[in-house]
Amino acid sequence: MKCFVCGGEMTPYFEKNFGMKHVDHCEYVCCENCGLVVSKTIYEMPRKQWEDLNYECHSALFKGDIDYTDIDPNVYIRFESQSQFFSELVKHGIFKSDWKTVDYGAGNGTLADMTNKKIGKAWLKKFDAYMEALDENYLSEVSPKSFDFLVSSSVFEHLNGIDGDVDRIIELIKPTGVMGLHTLICEEVPKNPNWFYALLPIHCTFWTNKATQILYEKAGFKGCAYHVEARMWLMFRNVEDFERLKSSAEKLTGTLIFSENFVDYWKLKPEQIVFPASTSSKIYEILNLWKTDK
Repeated sequence: MKCFVCGGEMTPYFEKNFGMKHVDHCEYVCCENCGLVVSKTIYEMPRKQWEDLNYECHSALFKGDIDYTDIDPNVYIRFESQSQFFSELVKHGIFKSDWKTVDYGAGNGTLADMTNKKIGKAWLKKFDAYMEALDENYLSEVSPKSFDFLVSSSVFEHLNGIDGDVDRIIELIKPTGVMGLHTLICEEVPKNPNWFYALLPIHCTFWTNKATQILYEKAGFKGCAYHVEARMWLMFRNVEDFERLKSSAEKLTGTLIFSENFVDYWKLKPEQIVFPASTSSKIYEILNLWKTDK
């Protein structure tokens, strides 16, 4: 199997049993060149089966079967920091109030709702291929090269690169647009089937600094900023917008790091989060509802 980012050879890395309705066992492989790790099982799964798995997991995550904080304890703290960051970008004119924007993979819309409340208008629209629209701010369709700002928060780990999911998102951004990205990006993906990003099978793509740098260059980005508290990268195609952020950084809350290349902030392996037994039991109790009868 070839890496969809750099074309390198992918070799076995670890395996994990899920025993779910649409996926029982997953094999994960790692690129020998850029370190990207993907679920070979998910990548080779028929598209319809992959979509059914996504609908199944999203239904449980966003309709109350699982408390999302059981899987991501800091999710609302992060949303608060991200929404504050976006609202300050608009307040200080770094991002324009009339930009066409979208939270791609918005889920139940929490991040967009928090952002829009701070801004005082429906500035950040929502789109999610696996969720029904919950309000009028959800877009029913999205078109290539149409967004000044696209944010992808906790989405890139869900994407099947071979099927073109990554390219489709990036193609939505205007030639002068900005991308906001939150996912876990580290120097080396842990070789551990029990680490927290491998908790659910819909997390099928695990990014490294080197893999993201290659993607950054391919996508034509010319400037990058990382907001430490929000765990959010901003990637710019327009150098003027990037320079405007740099010159206004002192007006913003939090710590910003800048580079013309991808900001490879996280050099250490991600923390090996161990969930309390009660939390893990609850999550897998729900997962058992998805198992086939045997």
